[in-house]
Amino acid sequence: STLLLARGLWESRYNCCQSDLNVAGCCVADCHVTDTAPKSVLETYRETPPPSGPKDERSRKVYAFDCEMVYTAWGTNLARISVVDVNDKLVMDVTVRPQYEVRDCNTRFSGLTIDQIERAEFDLEQTQKRFFELVNSETILIGHSLESDLKAMRLVHHRVVDTSIVFPHRLGLPYKRALKTIASEILQLIIQEDIDGHDSKEDASTCMRLMLHKVMHN
Repeated sequence: STLLLARGLWESRYNCCQSDLNVAGCCVADCHVTDTAPKSVLETYRETPPPSGPKDERSRKVYAFDCEMVYTAWGTNLARISVVDVNDKLVMDVTVRPQYEVRDCNTRFSGLTIDQIERAEFDLEQTQKRFFELVNSETILIGHSLESDLKAMRLVHHRVVDTSIVFPHRLGLPYKRALKTIASEILQLIIQEDIDGHDSKEDASTCMRLMLHKVMHN
């Protein structure tokens, strides 16, 4: 919830629809969801691999990526990852089978349906392996609130550029500006308008465009 000043008083309101906390929610789900994950999840985290040698092309690459998550019996799981290069070319876009039973596809935000998830070709380990064909520990990764995406991919990577930090909220951390807001202000670009949910390719592309704009104009 968010505290808002109204009629001279501070009121708590829902973040999504700005309704008063005393009213019924604007959305209804079939079940409760949780962000809790078992401790064993920590064993699945992997560091991005070191360069295979001085001529490893991955070391000179810059990519932007975005992940979509769904709710499972054990917290959120990766369900899609999209990766674009500096030319805005889509170099990876896969739907991922969650590790645990899906409880809510979160379609409003993920843009994914249960049918799409059930047809997914890759599990998490296969997705990581394919990602490592593009990325090593020297690759620069761009994204928005990248901690969420790296957590979804269960990766440890140190060379990152986060648009939520490059374009900070005026109040400073822990507040962050939405990618949609930054894109509208900096690029005059309207994103995330699809009623079917977010598109990870669009978000990844927007992050890359924002950083290219930053480099060219600053």
